[in-house]
Amino acid sequence: MLTIAALLAVGWWVYEKRPTLSGVVDDLTRPLFGSRAAVKESERNRIVGEASQVVTTDAEKPIASLHEGMTESEIRRLLGEPDSIEPVEDERGDRTRWIYGSANRVIVFQRNRVVAIAVR
Repeated sequence: MLTIAALLAVGWWVYEKRPTLSGVVDDLTRPLFGSRAAVKESERNRIVGEASQVVTTDAEKPIASLHEGMTESEIRRLLGEPDSIEPVEDERGDRTRWIYGSANRVIVFQRNRVVAIAVR
């Protein structure tokens, strides 16, 4: 008799609630993991924390590693493409000036090598 009552109760519960497997799992694990909002907030904080590390790493270009004698390809690898490239007019005419506005630097090349670095 008790078994029949238990089966009827379970049958009524299934009929009324229409549970899904994911819903049952959520109901069972919610006390262990906290509410969905807390889990979502924790996940958001983790993602924002990781993103801020990437932004910080990207924003702080290794400007201190710039030095005379570097090649154009080394500078491109370090700072990317310059905002503008201008020829330097002097008696030799073989100098170019690369301007990096975001890094506040002007780099002067002579024969594909850095000969001067200025802060803008």
